[in-house]
Amino acid sequence: MIEKINGVTILYEQVARMILNSIADGIYTKGDILPSEKDLIEMTGVSRITVREALKKLAEMGVIETRKGKGSFVLVDPADLRRDSEAADIRRNAEIDFINSTKARLLLEPAIAKEAARNATPEDIAALEMTLPKRMKSGRFEEIFDSFHVAIAKAAHNPYMLSFVEQLINAEMKMNLAAEKVMAYKLPENQNAIAQELNKQHRKIFEAIRDGNEEFAYFYMKEHISYLEAVYKEFNTWFLT
Repeated sequence: MIEKINGVTILYEQVARMILNSIADGIYTKGDILPSEKDLIEMTGVSRITVREALKKLAEMGVIETRKGKGSFVLVDPADLRRDSEAADIRRNAEIDFINSTKARLLLEPAIAKEAARNATPEDIAALEMTLPKRMKSGRFEEIFDSFHVAIAKAAHNPYMLSFVEQLINAEMKMNLAAEKVMAYKLPENQNAIAQELNKQHRKIFEAIRDGNEEFAYFYMKEHISYLEAVYKEFNTWFLT
């Protein structure tokens, strides 16, 4: 059960983790309504702001759904938050793959964006712009975002660069599919707030390539991959072991 937290400085992540543990332990299951904000405040001893931030985090991750005037409902079963050794191995392997792929992307994709800014044709620019959604609705965005990176590699007009990006994306798709089997969380790219930020970053990269600004294309792509690295590192800390 959720227990009172002792201490002066309380982070909303602690409350969110306690709720996750309660779901994993079967105290709450799919369809159940969580205790009210007032009850959570009394149970944990934290502020209303902290409780709301914790519930917001869980909603972004797809674990709960908060309905105005009704409360917060659990969207996953305890079995969706697997803690067995097989699940732990899959998560560890996914994290290793993520670290390796991110290192490769940081080294190569900024340079590919720079080449695209130098070599892109009007047709390439038009194709690249087509990958930028005008509105971001809730759903799965990773395929949209992947198409943007492929379009940049095509605009670089180097088949080896394109092959690298396509192989990396295919590997990451397999990694994500494996990870999704042992967790109920939405991938960062499918969490609305993160997806909105990623889309803004894509637009900055696109504008640099469109304008032929090689240095900005390089910098914005490096900034973008670094942001992805940071959000996935945080995301990996939420895996229950």
